[in-house]
Amino acid sequence: MQGHERNLVLYDSLNARVLGISRDDVTTLNYWVKHLNVSLPILSNISGFLGEHFGVVKEGQFVFERRTVVIDKKGVIRYASDDSPHFEDIISLLKKLNEE
Repeated sequence: MQGHERNLVLYDSLNARVLGISRDDVTTLNYWVKHLNVSLPILSNISGFLGEHFGVVKEGQFVFERRTVVIDKKGVIRYASDDSPHFEDIISLLKKLNEE
């Protein structure tokens, strides 16, 4: 999350928006955002439906796994990584999408 925070200006210049999604409640997320000094929006998705939709919750689990996903303007997932984000790959893809 902090790596994405550092790249927000670059993402913005490529017409990309970054947000986080968590199963934590709003109070917990507010604390977490202040503690990590994160300015990007963090959504509380207690029911987990977004995690299921984007494949970050394995069947029978309650906890999201960390995942970076890039979704194009048509709603198609163009990049997904379970590892630490590969910022060079993400930026390269965003440049390509921005040209389309």
